[in-house]
Amino acid sequence: MINRHDARLVDKADAVLADMENSQQIKHELTKSMIELNSSVHTSVLELHKELSFLARNVREVAWQHGCDVTGGGRHLDGDWREQVISDLQRHQNLAVRYGYITKMACVFGQHIHIGVQDGDEAIYLCHALIPYLPHLVALSASSPWLDGVDTSFSSSRFTGQNAFLNSELIENLYNWEEFTAFYNEMVDIGIIKSIKDIYWYVRPQPALGTIEIRICDMPLTIFHAAMLTGYSKILAQSLLANRVNIVKKHHAIEKYNIFNARRDGLQASYVSTLNNQRQPLASHMLHTVENLSLFTHNDEDNYVLQYIAKYVKKGANDSDRIRSMIKRAMDLNTVMERMRKMLLSAPKSYKK
Repeated sequence: MINRHDARLVDKADAVLADMENSQQIKHELTKSMIELNSSVHTSVLELHKELSFLARNVREVAWQHGCDVTGGGRHLDGDWREQVISDLQRHQNLAVRYGYITKMACVFGQHIHIGVQDGDEAIYLCHALIPYLPHLVALSASSPWLDGVDTSFSSSRFTGQNAFLNSELIENLYNWEEFTAFYNEMVDIGIIKSIKDIYWYVRPQPALGTIEIRICDMPLTIFHAAMLTGYSKILAQSLLANRVNIVKKHHAIEKYNIFNARRDGLQASYVSTLNNQRQPLASHMLHTVENLSLFTHNDEDNYVLQYIAKYVKKGANDSDRIRSMIKRAMDLNTVMERMRKMLLSAPKSYKK
């Protein structure tokens, strides 16, 4: 949430949410300068886009009455973590006591993608099977190139506000629901975690919802792009379930390297295949994946999503690149934030609503 006058982060979540009617889908987040939007369950990402756009417009309408607005992006360009105010929710207050300054530094903005699964074993399988494709989602969503008014040299710097929490990054060496349940119960008994929310893996199971939750994406500058990333993730998951891969028990050094590269260099990153240890451009791996997925899809919407992703990759510029381009054109950071604000509800001209 940003002030409409100077585009600075503003602690208006309490005031805005107090005036919202559909509070079940619009909620408090960790700090009072952010708000969480939750969609209902969808089988169509285009319908998902319509709903999230509707929710964002509602928030925007109320926010304007309080002198503020909402924007996308994985980080505010020059927001000061020291000025952040933790929300009054008891869980968030408990996190602040436990993690101290880390909690305020986690004032970053992400897109979480839920995909329905049939059972726990399917969830754990996907938590592993999706790992080689996480660099895709990092590079496609990256929108946090600046921190505290300084260029980080990263396409996505949001991870510095997330990976400091316990139980973060990749899933542990657990390969079925029975193993996960034993691990989970042990962690609860010891007192390391209290609930599934204390597990911050890039992909984690969400038993209460019957989903897996992909948590590695920055919040894109547009809701439309966020919907396309959801569609891409859905197609990937469906393909991996239809054509099961063997989950090999081994180290994750290469996967972590690939994720780091995607965060560092975005769509220009290099990628090392875990199948043959061969290096290639990440963009090439993404386009090859899209080509393979296109043989699997059977409806117009999925084809549209894959065509969109391929076109985006071929252009070679993600949201972080766009932000840097604006700054290089001598725009001050407030002006860039204002441009970002205006982009939130935009969609391609060719998109038929």
